[in-house]
Amino acid sequence: MIRNLLILLFCCFFIIAEASRKKPRKKDFVPIENLMQADDYLKASELIDKLQKKYPEDSYLYLLEGICLLNIDGKTKEAIQPLLLAQEHYGLYSKKNNNAIEANYYLGLAYHLNYQFEDALDLFTQLQDTIPAKRESIHQQLKQQIDYCENAISLKQDPVDFRITNLGQAINSEYDEHSPIISGDENLLMFTSNKQGHSKQGKSTLLYPEDIYSSKWRDGAWLPATNVGNSINTSGYDATCSLSSDGKTMILYRNNGNGDLYISKLSNDKWGKPVKLPKPINSPHEESHAGLSIDGNSIVFTSDRPGGVGNKDIYMAHKLPNGDWGKVTLLNEKVNTPFNEESPFLSHDGQTIFFASEGHNSMGGFDIFMSEKDINGQWQEAINIGYPINTPGDDLFYIPTFDGQRVYFASERNGGYGRSDIYIIEFPESDERSLAVVSGFLFTESGLTSDSSTISIINKVSGELVGTYKPQTHSGKYTMILSTGVQYIMTIETPGKVSISKEVIIPYRANYKSKTRASYLDPMVIKNESD
Repeated sequence: MIRNLLILLFCCFFIIAEASRKKPRKKDFVPIENLMQADDYLKASELIDKLQKKYPEDSYLYLLEGICLLNIDGKTKEAIQPLLLAQEHYGLYSKKNNNAIEANYYLGLAYHLNYQFEDALDLFTQLQDTIPAKRESIHQQLKQQIDYCENAISLKQDPVDFRITNLGQAINSEYDEHSPIISGDENLLMFTSNKQGHSKQGKSTLLYPEDIYSSKWRDGAWLPATNVGNSINTSGYDATCSLSSDGKTMILYRNNGNGDLYISKLSNDKWGKPVKLPKPINSPHEESHAGLSIDGNSIVFTSDRPGGVGNKDIYMAHKLPNGDWGKVTLLNEKVNTPFNEESPFLSHDGQTIFFASEGHNSMGGFDIFMSEKDINGQWQEAINIGYPINTPGDDLFYIPTFDGQRVYFASERNGGYGRSDIYIIEFPESDERSLAVVSGFLFTESGLTSDSSTISIINKVSGELVGTYKPQTHSGKYTMILSTGVQYIMTIETPGKVSISKEVIIPYRANYKSKTRASYLDPMVIKNESD
């Protein structure tokens, strides 16, 4: 009995020892590699964990584990240790296979995503000096990563002064929320999310196809966001792109094969059926995002159509007098790069474009940039808006308010509700953004909107004409962007009606003015001249 027990214990020890020495067979890796190829890193990671219990010292499993963790939200820091173990085994370079290159390359990515920029730069530089020059594609990737690291180190030395606040559970969830768009008075927020909506959950990603949601600002807080419904959302992917200042016209994206841009109008609090934008805006290629000018007569959009600088580029078009869209023009190479550009946004005066790019002096992935027009109407060299608004990961969908004091922004950051969340960025009083949004409504005596009126704003002290504005056709609402701390004379002229003049004073803003939104003037009634 005891002898049999000893034999059994010896057999168990032999099996355990043998298992610890054996390596997984090639076919053991096939389901893991297939899942990784399909971007199902969570499921692949679960299979890796099972294999590691059987083969705890296998270096290739360490490599696969590190790559998976790099691609799972919130796990990038955990990726460093298994990649270090893989690197120790494989060394820096081997002619036999790419495992050494991958172990070092992905370890460099892990350092970079965890803000260890100097460590990442050292590792990428070592790889660059070691790998034969004939392996050009690897050297191109290494050069890009080295540029990212050097840019990150430089940008980190001059951080931007700002405050960032998560918009909270009324807006954000454990899923992705992104592509925020906002009305001129900041009372309507719309965005895109892959939380449960109109479609079934994806089998591999466990995410739902993207739907569009909206929320209203009431009594100092955002109301819980609601799905805008099947008049807009489909069983496929629907995403927000741009919203008019009065919140009644929306540009959206639908992935219906190539990916196209659509327009929808709000009537009686319900969004109408989206209409596909015509050529030359849409093409047989993908148009992924767009931004409308404040008057709706210009559009900037991204497309991967042939003839660009490289990959996705930013294009612009203007409306003709007959209402059709005119010729599409490619923005110059001070904006577009051989890499991808995305999520363009035009400022209220049309003189500045904000956009995301993987090129220029990005600190990693997509960064947010801005470019201004010169006196000849040419776009100038793109400027990185700075760290820590931009991060080593992807930063997109940067939507400034009309006054430039605040920005609605989507980002993956520590302390969020999960995946990508929507935040508001606020700039301090010392910042140059000292403008205010002023809104109001114009009506005739019969209660109709006074859409034929023209509003002139004159600086009371200098007598200078600051700007002219028109009310919206359907609502009678006007929106003006004015400097603070100035006295103005506001004159309203309407054909066949009595002119109105009144003094408007815009006080200086507080240090952080995120809760006041637009300043509203009392509604005004335009009277007939005979009255």
